[in-house]
Amino acid sequence: MTESRNRSRKVTRKAGPPSETETASNEAASPVFQAPNESAASGNNSNESNNSNSEDGNRRSRSRGSRGGRGRGRGGNNNHNNGGRNNNRNRNNNRGRRNVPKSMQGADLTKRLPEPPKQQKDSLRIYALGGISEIGRNMTVFEYQDEMLIIDCGVLFPSSGEPGVDLILPDFGPIEKKIHKVKALVVTHAHEDHIGAIPWLLKLRPDIPIVASRFTIALIAAKCKEHRQKPKFVEVNEKSDVNYGSFRCRFWAVNHSVPDALGIMLGTPAGNIIHTGDIKLDQTPLDNRPTDLPALSRYGDEGVDLMLCESTNANIPGVSASEGDIPATFRRLVSNAKQRVIIATFASNVYRVQAAIDAAVYAGRKVAFNGRSMMRNMEIAEKMGFLKVPRGTIISIDEAAKMAPHKVLLITTGTQGEPMAALSRMARREHRQITVRDGDLIIFSSSLIPGNEEAVYGVMNMLSQIGAEVITNKEAKVHASGHGYGGELLFLYNAARPKNVMPVHGEWRHLRANKELAVSTGVDRDRVVLAQNGVVVDLRNGRAEVVGQITVGNLYVDGVSMGDVDADTLADRTNLGSGGVVSITCVIDNRTSRLLEHPAVSTTGFSDDDRGIVPEVAKLVESTMNDLAAEGENDTYRMVQKLRRKVSKLMDSKYKREPVILPTIVPTNSDVLMPDDDEVHASRESL
Repeated sequence: MTESRNRSRKVTRKAGPPSETETASNEAASPVFQAPNESAASGNNSNESNNSNSEDGNRRSRSRGSRGGRGRGRGGNNNHNNGGRNNNRNRNNNRGRRNVPKSMQGADLTKRLPEPPKQQKDSLRIYALGGISEIGRNMTVFEYQDEMLIIDCGVLFPSSGEPGVDLILPDFGPIEKKIHKVKALVVTHAHEDHIGAIPWLLKLRPDIPIVASRFTIALIAAKCKEHRQKPKFVEVNEKSDVNYGSFRCRFWAVNHSVPDALGIMLGTPAGNIIHTGDIKLDQTPLDNRPTDLPALSRYGDEGVDLMLCESTNANIPGVSASEGDIPATFRRLVSNAKQRVIIATFASNVYRVQAAIDAAVYAGRKVAFNGRSMMRNMEIAEKMGFLKVPRGTIISIDEAAKMAPHKVLLITTGTQGEPMAALSRMARREHRQITVRDGDLIIFSSSLIPGNEEAVYGVMNMLSQIGAEVITNKEAKVHASGHGYGGELLFLYNAARPKNVMPVHGEWRHLRANKELAVSTGVDRDRVVLAQNGVVVDLRNGRAEVVGQITVGNLYVDGVSMGDVDADTLADRTNLGSGGVVSITCVIDNRTSRLLEHPAVSTTGFSDDDRGIVPEVAKLVESTMNDLAAEGENDTYRMVQKLRRKVSKLMDSKYKREPVILPTIVPTNSDVLMPDDDEVHASRESL
């Protein structure tokens, strides 16, 4: 299997930034807090409601180019130029420049790039199998000589345009034949878009060492247990320093919306690479574990050749709200509520759940969890000490259903309007235990992921119709993003002082905004590499450059199968729902190809007004089959294709529809199918 081949396979998955009043006094003393470019960092830091990014990172809205079973990523126009340089770090920016073809310098990523050349022995090769030009299924591969290291291995949840698909995985094709070279899988944190595809990767090679923090390992282990897997884990923390072949991995504390998140300093013979993971700079985190900027600054002192920096909120100026702002809001809302309170949030957001539990205890309410992933994750978090729950606080959902509404607080999944999520079933009054009533308080403690608006607003409207009060981040501060805004990313760049930057974890608008942030801190514009899934970047002699592109598609999980579904299948499924089906059966003589009876035509998904379609299609089919017989055509495949084209053209031109056309040709012996009159009479007389 070559890297360039289209695929749809089956495989048998401590200090935070200073406050605004402190910044001025610190800027002169420390390189960490260099004054950021005003145009890049200015903005209203209270505009939290503008954050539309999922804390789990599983955005359903993706670049068009990243979709399709065999689709290759396509992005915006990447026009690097040599203007606007403002590098005050006295770097030799031309050191080690190779004679890369002109088309690869500032390559236009709306066009397919050529295959990458053979990797040079002293270079580090980097490419993403997911997570760039999209938000979700993060997976980045690092290759040095005959060794490989992978950072993260997550999933993407499907959009409405991918019916029947449960999950979308990174395309493992480019590494499938090299899987024996993988020294380790290093995981930054425990969100699904970073760990969800691990069971499928382990099916390719079960003994890959998985390097992660304690909480991250616990969630991966629970996930792998469902697949009957027992991975080889290596537990690390923010002080760990481990080696895997040519790769040295050092870790630093990162604040995010899930406990125990880590950033990575990856040392290789070709250079030092920083990978931020998902990150924010929260000055008042609920776990008292802020992002370790001093550590990042120390790495900057050593020299950072390339920085892979997340881009999720790079296009939002200022700084994000603190998770520490949420508990007071929860306490006020829950204390004032007269009926049942239901808080919907992401199943991995332990801090948010802790704030909800604390508010319930303060108001004298019991707490019940609803949703399988929520219950599993919170049980793990409590056992590990990340979630503090007073004895007697948690009750079952069955117990909650029997208690007086004003004595209960429910914590549930379903923030994105997922049809089968607990909150959606409550809104439709289909939940087995809980019935939402007039006066209940429903808090959506989450962001609205683009693409989910219709589903989420639909659930909200159903709840409002019942009489419940719905609260979102627009009405009260009930959500804080786990991803840093533009102002926070500026601090990261000023701390690390990278020679080259590669924005990751974002759609094109986020990647480009992140590029401008890096440039504003002094990184040369032509040293910011805008890539996408499959684009290959080589780091050599202190310079990161695009050298080509490998084919990276989508790997769909559909029920128990993986890789059997491709873009054509999804198109058919979509058409089945929107255009209907036209079924055609033709019985022909296997010697002459002539019709032995009139074609049988049936339709599904058409209205009564379209009842004239059947005879019209039958007439067209009969005419077409007669023409084919006269031409001597005896290949049933070509007959099917001809019928499909003819009927599709009729449907499009006259009825403006695109149904799925299903022709079936049945060749048979005419002597058997059409007995003479004597045989018919004889058979009747024998009865």
